[in-house]
Amino acid sequence: MKILFRTMRYNWRYIFSKSNKIAVALFSVWGFVTLVTPTDIMLNCIDNVVLRIIVAVLILMVIYFAIVIGVTIYTKQRKQVKIFDLHSNHSLFVEYGDLFNSGDPNEEKNIAFAGNRCFDTIVDDDLIGSKKIHGMALKRIYEQGNRDSDTVSNEIQNNLSLHGYKYTDLKQKEKRSGNLRRYDVGSVAEINGLNNEQYFILGLTYFDNELRAHVEKIDYIKAIASLVKYISERSQGFSTYMPVIGTGGADAGSVNDLVVYIVKTIELFKDEIDCDIHIVVSDKEEKLGLMNMKMLWGGTTREQNRYICCL
Repeated sequence: MKILFRTMRYNWRYIFSKSNKIAVALFSVWGFVTLVTPTDIMLNCIDNVVLRIIVAVLILMVIYFAIVIGVTIYTKQRKQVKIFDLHSNHSLFVEYGDLFNSGDPNEEKNIAFAGNRCFDTIVDDDLIGSKKIHGMALKRIYEQGNRDSDTVSNEIQNNLSLHGYKYTDLKQKEKRSGNLRRYDVGSVAEINGLNNEQYFILGLTYFDNELRAHVEKIDYIKAIASLVKYISERSQGFSTYMPVIGTGGADAGSVNDLVVYIVKTIELFKDEIDCDIHIVVSDKEEKLGLMNMKMLWGGTTREQNRYICCL
């Protein structure tokens, strides 16, 4: 029951909208049936008119409650929703799952995620957390045994140089360990992941001397736009999977706010994106209303703007 209440909490708009439509349809049919067939026999034993009305209302409420529960159960079972179409018959999806195990394991895919703007590669739970997406992605490479942190760092630096991204050289007192070359926000490094994966690493956060990650909201906006543009140019038509960027150490906002902003940014580029994009929310984090999200983008622009949270 607790799970159903949580589902209802984050998808209430969709659940009650859908329940209302079902209830209206059901009661309309019921009203038509009563024209030809008496349906109030069960109330004949109640002589008091007021009491009969109360009982009738209670019956309707029980039916409506059952409809709400049914829609909530259906909503709980939905793990993926299509938000809107992209170019060339591709689509944007938001779904629950594991970022690194989403989709067909044999398909060519891109995995986009955020890192710090120095593009560090040492996963030691000081510079990069082993349980952060950035750390998990790098560990997957290292565990293969043929590429270490120095190798990956060289690959990243070469790719950034190839794209001509600008950078600033830091001093040791500004960042006590790791790379001291800080690239502009929104820089994207592309390297090989595992067998059939390509990693798009977004330079999002900057570290202070205590290695605490920070990102300004204006920089977050720039970075997401830069990543989406990069995907539109470099996806090669392969499905691209990305987490809700900004919910880790960056702490740029709530899951709902960030997903809405990412989706709005993708919408700006939708006529240029030639691949499916999947925004993957951890299946351990069920605070995103998937069906509310689908309903939101099925409405008018005015309705969308009413619920967009400013970042």
